[in-house]
Amino acid sequence: MTSPQRVLVQAVWMLLAMALSQGPSPGASSDEPAPEIPVIRADVPRTAPPWALLERHVIETLDRAGVEFVKAYTLPDGSLRWKERYEGGMNSSDDAYEAFRGFSLHHALGGSRELDTLHRAVWEGITRQFARYGQIYREFDSNWDWMHHGEGYVSLYPLGLTDPHDGTFRERSVRFAAMYTGEDPEAPNYDPKLKLMRASMTGSRGPKMRWTKRDWIPTNANLVYYHLPFDDIPGVDSSTGWINGHPEDDQFGRIVRTMSDRMAKGDVPINLTAAPLIANAFLYTGDEKYRQWILDYLGKWIELTEANSGITPDNVGLSGRIGEHNDGRWWGGYYGWKWPRGGTDIVLATLTAAKVALLMTGEDRWLELPRSQARVMRTRGEVRDGVAMIPVRYDGNREWHHFVPEQPYPYVQLWYMSQTGEDWRQVERMGTLERQRGELVDPDLGWAYFVRGENPEYPVAAFSRDLTVVHRKLARILNEHGDPETWFDAHWLSLDPVPTDNLVRLTVAGLPVHKRGEMLHSLLRYFDLDKRQAGLPQGVAALVTAVAADSVTLELVNTNLFEQRRMVVQGGTYGEHRIKDVTFGPVSPGWTPGSALPDPTTLARHTTAVNGKHFAIDLAPGAGITLEIGLQRYDAKPGYAFPWDRWSAQ
Repeated sequence: MTSPQRVLVQAVWMLLAMALSQGPSPGASSDEPAPEIPVIRADVPRTAPPWALLERHVIETLDRAGVEFVKAYTLPDGSLRWKERYEGGMNSSDDAYEAFRGFSLHHALGGSRELDTLHRAVWEGITRQFARYGQIYREFDSNWDWMHHGEGYVSLYPLGLTDPHDGTFRERSVRFAAMYTGEDPEAPNYDPKLKLMRASMTGSRGPKMRWTKRDWIPTNANLVYYHLPFDDIPGVDSSTGWINGHPEDDQFGRIVRTMSDRMAKGDVPINLTAAPLIANAFLYTGDEKYRQWILDYLGKWIELTEANSGITPDNVGLSGRIGEHNDGRWWGGYYGWKWPRGGTDIVLATLTAAKVALLMTGEDRWLELPRSQARVMRTRGEVRDGVAMIPVRYDGNREWHHFVPEQPYPYVQLWYMSQTGEDWRQVERMGTLERQRGELVDPDLGWAYFVRGENPEYPVAAFSRDLTVVHRKLARILNEHGDPETWFDAHWLSLDPVPTDNLVRLTVAGLPVHKRGEMLHSLLRYFDLDKRQAGLPQGVAALVTAVAADSVTLELVNTNLFEQRRMVVQGGTYGEHRIKDVTFGPVSPGWTPGSALPDPTTLARHTTAVNGKHFAIDLAPGAGITLEIGLQRYDAKPGYAFPWDRWSAQ
């Protein structure tokens, strides 16, 4: 196919996707009546504040930027413009999928449905492409670790948020989960009796018990910049051994053999990153077996931590014994306390799983595992020049070492999920140190202080930064002249122009979807009642200005001066929070365009009981409203179902 032909075909494909994105959501009827849920009429005009105009500008810019990104880097069949052949060993497709991680999530928040449509087409294309390369088998990565699986499949989970009726992705989600619950005989990655994974590298071909040089060739040059995984590998005293494969002194081979013997078999904490994959199947189906798997698996790691004097061991053998394949040592496992990033990965993986367990049960006791592992490092840390430094690595020779700056985000996430004073004190400790050095720079701290009533400039500054980032990336995307045959496998990831972190924080009071396998956790979610689709209606801006243990405060503004917007507000991403009541105002008895504007100070505030998952808002043209929403957190069964799906089932 010539270049002009390819451009023409791609243009037709893009137009088709745009056309598909304008229709009603699959499985929903736009004229289906709503049940008797509370409806709040917002009819008091409000001049759109700067944050609202910036937010809508960000949403609409990302809508367009995503389309340009797809035009620049994909072919008409949804595959990436890249190499004809790619022999990546174990190296998986994670960077390819991950480059589009914001597309469906953006639509779930209020972005164009076109991005979700394009994302589904690109997912199919990447899956076929990497199956041809040899990395994907049965539509799932054949063998890789859950650090990389987590990165790749972070873009899978929002697909249920935007269309729970898509049977193809629902079936995939169930089939993928079976690879990790012991139900798939071709992929026996999980031992149901021991409640442990069988290997540190797993996938659609099952647990990978032995590693070879060929497996590591695609990444060995990068590993030169890491320290050695073990200090006692015969004849290897430097990480340059990764590129020393000389026939008479094959250091590369010795490194791989040692790692294979000590790291390949048995379970490691990074595998906890699989918890959202199992939760994803639960959210589609509601099947109790998935919930039980999450509790069993995380519970097993809690038992292992207790048996190891409160420190999560980083390697467990095939019999369930700590250090079984590593000379009895609790440290030295793959993505463990010694190699490569140490406790940083332990905290991330345990936090990811604990948040899922809290979602499944409503019990915040699960958070103690990541909280305790952060404490393990914090109690051994120190403050240097106003910066909290913690040791993230451990081995038998140096014990606790490799001090790095302590990161605030685990504490912000723990506080967000628990709303306890204990967790806020850690956030405040980090915030105090940062303020002593100057202004709040860390975005997690900046947002936490904003929803606690401080740092009022945060929304405008955050949205402005997003626009700057997208502008810079678009300058490269729209002027791309490189040869795809020369691109490295994260080329597109570095150019992803759909940042969602600040939209997640500010519109739905959620935690940014970390690239390491996260799923969305938020206090609110919105649906367009007229289009019967996910996300804020076009022109509506939302800002959560306060978060408390039992409430959130929400500002809504209809920036459209000509058309009414109707929307549904849901408690939680998955309907997991019960909305007790809503106090709102100001509202007028019946202001109409053309009449004198009411004085907001003379208008009363009202409280409406909800006692359910949803309430509706009718936003008059140019109107705004403030709502204080009372929440009973984690009081309902979570699921992907849209509000009207739940209504029809009642």
